[in-house]
Amino acid sequence: MEFPEHSTYRVPTKRPLLLKELRSRLPSADDLIRNIHGYGDPTEYDAIADSLHRVFTTARNLAPTRHSTNCSIHPNGPVDPHSPQGWGKCLFCNSSRRAGNPRTQPEVPNSPVQYEVPPPPYTHDALLTRMRQINEIAYELHYRSPEEDFALMADLVHGAFIIARELSRPRSSSLCPRHPGAPIDPAAPGGPRCLFCTVAEIRGGAPPPPQIRDRPRRTSPRRQPPSPLS
Repeated sequence: MEFPEHSTYRVPTKRPLLLKELRSRLPSADDLIRNIHGYGDPTEYDAIADSLHRVFTTARNLAPTRHSTNCSIHPNGPVDPHSPQGWGKCLFCNSSRRAGNPRTQPEVPNSPVQYEVPPPPYTHDALLTRMRQINEIAYELHYRSPEEDFALMADLVHGAFIIARELSRPRSSSLCPRHPGAPIDPAAPGGPRCLFCTVAEIRGGAPPPPQIRDRPRRTSPRRQPPSPLS
C-alpha cells in the first residue's frame, strides 16, 4: 500500500479521535446483533438501530462532506423532486431555469437520500452480512486511508442502520385496504384484525365526553333606594 508523502500530506485534525470513537462503538453494536439467534423481537432490533445510528454519526463525520444538491451556489439547498434530464438537483436553480423555459417536462422523481439504502428484503442474515463487510473495512482503516474508504464505511453503516430500522418495524399481514402493513390486534372482537380499524370502531361507539355548557348569567333586579318621604 502506498502512503502519501509526509511533506505534502496532513492528517485531518479530528480523524484520530473519530477513528478511535468508531472502533469503540462498533463492537457494542456488533455484539447486540450476534446475540440474537435467528429472528429477534422488534424491541431488540430497535436497540440495535439506535446503536448503529451512533456508529453512523461517527462514520459520517469521518467521511468527506456530502451535499444533497452538489450545487456550487446552493450546496445545502432543497432537492428538486422532479428535475429534468441533464439538469442538476438544486430546486432554486431549476426553478430559475423553468421560468425561462416553461415547456420543460419533469422526469423520474429524484431521491434526496445521500447515503446508500440497501434493497429489500431486510432480514437478520442480510444484517449479519453487512456487519461482516463493515468489520473488514474498519480493520483496514488508519489515519492515512483515502477518503473513498471512509465514504464506503459511511455507506455500509448507513445500510446496516436501515436494515435494523426496518426489522424494528415489521410489516404485518393484516391485509387491511385502509392501513396496509398495519399491526394486528389479536384481541379484537371477531378475531385478529387491523389495530387501527379496531381502535376507530371502539372510539366511534363510545359515548361522547361530557361537555360544559355556558348558562346565561342571571342578573338580580336592582333595588331602588327608599324614598326619604316614606
